[in-house]
Amino acid sequence: MKFLPLDRVRLLEGPFARALETDLGYALALDPDRLLAPFRREAGLPAKAPGYGNWESSGLDGHIAGHLLSALAFLWAGTGDAEARRRLDAMVAGLAECQAANGGGYVGGIPGGQALFEALATGGAAVAELGSSEHWVPWYNLHKTFQGLIDAHAVTGDERPLRVVTALADWWLPIADRIDDAAFERMLDTEFGGMNDAFARLAQLTGRAEYAAQAERFSHRAILDPLLRGEDALTGLHANTQISKAVGYASTAVATGDDSYRRAAEAFWRTVVEHRTVAIGGNSVREHFHDAHDFTPMIDDREGPEFCNTYNMLGLTRVLAERELRPELLDFAERAIFNHVLASQHPEGGGFVYFTPLRPRHYRVYSQAQLGFWCCVGTGLEAQARSAAEWVFGVEDGSPAVNLYLPAEASIDLPDAALPGVRIRVDADLPHSGEVGISVDPDGSRAFALRLRVPAWADGLAGLRVNGSPAAATAVPGAVLLERTWAPGDHVTFRLPTGVRSERLPDGSPWQAFLSGPSVLAARAGDARLDGLFADDSRMGHIAHGPLLPFADLPVLDPDEVPEGLEPFAGIHDSRYTVYWPISDGDPAARTARLRELDDGLAVDEATVDAVALGEQQPESDHAFSGTGAAVLTAGDQRWRTTSESMAVRMRTAHARVLRVRYRLQQTPTAVGVRIDDELIAEERFDAATGVDAEVLDIDYPIGEFAGRASARVGFTAVDGLPTPAIGTVRSLR
Repeated sequence: MKFLPLDRVRLLEGPFARALETDLGYALALDPDRLLAPFRREAGLPAKAPGYGNWESSGLDGHIAGHLLSALAFLWAGTGDAEARRRLDAMVAGLAECQAANGGGYVGGIPGGQALFEALATGGAAVAELGSSEHWVPWYNLHKTFQGLIDAHAVTGDERPLRVVTALADWWLPIADRIDDAAFERMLDTEFGGMNDAFARLAQLTGRAEYAAQAERFSHRAILDPLLRGEDALTGLHANTQISKAVGYASTAVATGDDSYRRAAEAFWRTVVEHRTVAIGGNSVREHFHDAHDFTPMIDDREGPEFCNTYNMLGLTRVLAERELRPELLDFAERAIFNHVLASQHPEGGGFVYFTPLRPRHYRVYSQAQLGFWCCVGTGLEAQARSAAEWVFGVEDGSPAVNLYLPAEASIDLPDAALPGVRIRVDADLPHSGEVGISVDPDGSRAFALRLRVPAWADGLAGLRVNGSPAAATAVPGAVLLERTWAPGDHVTFRLPTGVRSERLPDGSPWQAFLSGPSVLAARAGDARLDGLFADDSRMGHIAHGPLLPFADLPVLDPDEVPEGLEPFAGIHDSRYTVYWPISDGDPAARTARLRELDDGLAVDEATVDAVALGEQQPESDHAFSGTGAAVLTAGDQRWRTTSESMAVRMRTAHARVLRVRYRLQQTPTAVGVRIDDELIAEERFDAATGVDAEVLDIDYPIGEFAGRASARVGFTAVDGLPTPAIGTVRSLR
């Protein structure tokens, strides 16, 4: 399918148009000079304004500037707002100034970034130490600059951002030539965003083969090869890291003509959408893919689907649909846009959501424009500016297509340039009403087929009429075609079902969500203890830290029972909510007993001052992880850290009395020294003589003497040449 440029589409009054305007307000509230401050610092130029804090001053400096370039381009195209275009041009000019001052083509906001990347040419230690608390994930960061400049050119047609980004790409090429394939592959173990996608898009824009070759080099074989073998090897992996790679696989297939990349992208899409995606269109818990056969973490955890994942899955879906339209691609896009995308921006002020918990009766928190600079702020800025508008309309097999039923209008050029185009307007208010009206207004009478999507949740388009008279249509996969000679003012009407239907979790476990039309429904569950609802600038402000409510008093429903008080989830804000409900499956008593078991961890959660899951990227970053000789281990969907030297995190310890460490014991002898601010508080040894039968155990250490400190460095060191046991979650407890 050929999707329409954003400047040919306008959203009409409704929740999506309001979200677009809210997004524009949030984008214009950001100060470009503050976002460009890291780039000027790295270029040796005086700052025009102080840089922002939060993630923008903790190693990921400059990443939001790249996101904002993309968002401003989309916003200008989608609204025509002159200030959005002025700021876009000014930011591109600012990056060009920094690039000139750097010399050689590099431009970035990463602390010491140019030297860091150029050191990669030697391979070895530079590659192994690419990710750190100082630099975080440098390729991921630099990718945002690549992507923002590419989008700025692709959307506006302006050659200036293309000149900046090609100079940046050319700076990298001779460095890459000096890195052997083994070292290059090791480099890709650290999250690198969609660099394969960026180089593939540059290859398509410029026709330069060396960019296509870089797209292939950035196609991480550790993920690519299992996909080509038809394996789902995603459990335990950081989800968004892999999604961005899959977007790049799909783009690389287009740039190179190598169909294996497309097959890998298709396999990834099916694995994630068909087996790992919940009702709202999101996936993952605590940013990682859990076991696809056990969705308990999705129901139990406060850190549900991450928004970046869904945004990037939409990007993957679009590249696949542009090559070959299949009904399930549009079904996923609709699900994600009507639910996760629309729900992830606050309607007043526009704050963006990082995690969307699906634990019953929990809530989500929102960024504040001058305080929060998470990754999901960046993708949120982009998503609200483009996701609905770019999917509503398209052209397939020469026919204008209506893909989503939401208020919008478009001007569509049909393939035969000698014939006039057509304007199409959609009027719909799903799920509140199933009545849909489509106005078709060609520039003069002409014959063509109008393609109308039939959603998977609808048996067809009921009562299909043109100008009030019944109309015959030809069914094709996922759509119907209305073939006729169209005249200005023609009007199509039909009905879509808006009754409530149910949907189990993907693993088939007895938890049920309810939907009406394209929308997931939820019930409000009060507004008590919405701690941190509007997040501050702390590193973990994006997590809804308020108390978890128990499962045991949830109503257990019969499979065909519909709870009261349901409304579209995307419209619920500033409130706790329930999306998934426990189902009896014929044994309510057993189901209630299982819910009580799930409550066993509530006391520990309530007593937790701070917790860090070692081996998980974001918690480690939030807690300033550092280590030497440290490695990540994966067991099922759980991740752990072990070290042959030392590792440490910074944790909150105010009012804490106990440090609880979860160990996973290996077969070989292990030993660990536990330290608080370098003071040894305990030493443990585990071997056959220890007599510990448990594979996983928690050990508590008293730390009351440190309770007066706001935070402390919690460290683990190897003892007597033995590696430490694998260490999972570390908690400071009241």
